[in-house]
Amino acid sequence: MSSLHILVAEDNIDHAEMILDALEEFNKENKIEHFSNGDLIVSHLLNLQELENGESSMPDLILMDIKMPIMDGLEALRLIKENPALKHIPIMMVSTSENSLDIEKSYRYGANSYIVKPFDYTEFAKKICEVNHFWADISKLSK
Repeated sequence: MSSLHILVAEDNIDHAEMILDALEEFNKENKIEHFSNGDLIVSHLLNLQELENGESSMPDLILMDIKMPIMDGLEALRLIKENPALKHIPIMMVSTSENSLDIEKSYRYGANSYIVKPFDYTEFAKKICEVNHFWADISKLSK
């Protein structure tokens, strides 16, 4: 099983803990970083981009909530996908919203996938593990 470097942008601490726990439980070798809003994750990525060897420290995957303070996930997604040095990073939107406009905007702004957070922890953890499995072992990521 391959490990991933995953960034999680989620302002709800309960949801963040569920995501982090599921990712760590699925693969203890995963490197996971948590950010509480879109501005923090975009700033982090821009800082990595400025580093001399930034490519090697770029994440393999970003899981991003839509509704966050300061900068929401859709705006962060748009900024990341507009940046030529960052747009290759797969971004999966993870939201409680089933609103078709949120889903449409996510894909229009460059999301690679969109999943709705189930309310049941077991089902949510299962979805996150399936996400991890897909990006680590099924899909081929660019390095």
